[in-house]
Amino acid sequence: MLSRILNAIKTIIGRFKTYGVHSAYIALKSKILNIYVRLANTYLPAKVICPCCGWEGRKFLYLDCGWFIVPEVECPSCHAHERHRMLKILLEKAIPKFLQNNNKPIKILYFAPEPHFLSFLREHKNLEIVFTDYSPYAIANVAQPKFVADIHSLPLLNESFDEIICIHVLEHVKDDKTALKELNRVLKPDGEILLMVPFMMDQSETIEYGAPRPDIFDHVRGYSPLDFKDRLSEFEFEEIKRENILSTEEIEKYKIPNSQIIYLCRKTSPPL
Repeated sequence: MLSRILNAIKTIIGRFKTYGVHSAYIALKSKILNIYVRLANTYLPAKVICPCCGWEGRKFLYLDCGWFIVPEVECPSCHAHERHRMLKILLEKAIPKFLQNNNKPIKILYFAPEPHFLSFLREHKNLEIVFTDYSPYAIANVAQPKFVADIHSLPLLNESFDEIICIHVLEHVKDDKTALKELNRVLKPDGEILLMVPFMMDQSETIEYGAPRPDIFDHVRGYSPLDFKDRLSEFEFEEIKRENILSTEEIEKYKIPNSQIIYLCRKTSPPL
């Protein structure tokens, strides 16, 4: 407990020195709110469930985003966020094409892998998952096969993967349009991409920051849900919103906000 308090104080002071009063206030507020959440989870009846690990509790933790706070984001047990819960639900309830045939070998390229659904995917023995990221640290704890690469120029043959998983990656890359062209290049003609980005729901258009912003998880742009689809001209795509796969009760139980949208992208057929 003492170490947690000292770390909180250190964080607040660091934010004040680096970003000023408002950012320090956000850090302090998020710490206080999460103390309340932990107490509620200890003493009050459960209302929410994490589909990634099965944890049940009163509330998910608040997320400190530097300049603002997002409520009910993080699972106190497995640390899954809204995007992880949404994708896990899609894999289990909507069942994408690559999971529908356990007899066919499927080769998957997985960018910036996260642990929340790896065990689920590995239950399907026909899946060959290849992990990649620009940072060796991001793939240090996953098994082979894996490689370090720049998404703008992948060292891969054309049309070499049946499925690509790219979750919360494009907001970090210098040129997302070039990255999307590369994904299209390495995707097989009948393949699919599971794609998600974080949305700034109050923005009417995507904002380019020009450089990674340390105060917003090193994002280089803030996507607007109103114009993101314009960037997907390389693909035919299906926009999967929470209402497409969840009831109103399930949306509340899993706490999936309307910002969580999965794009199921397919290679555009070449002209005849």
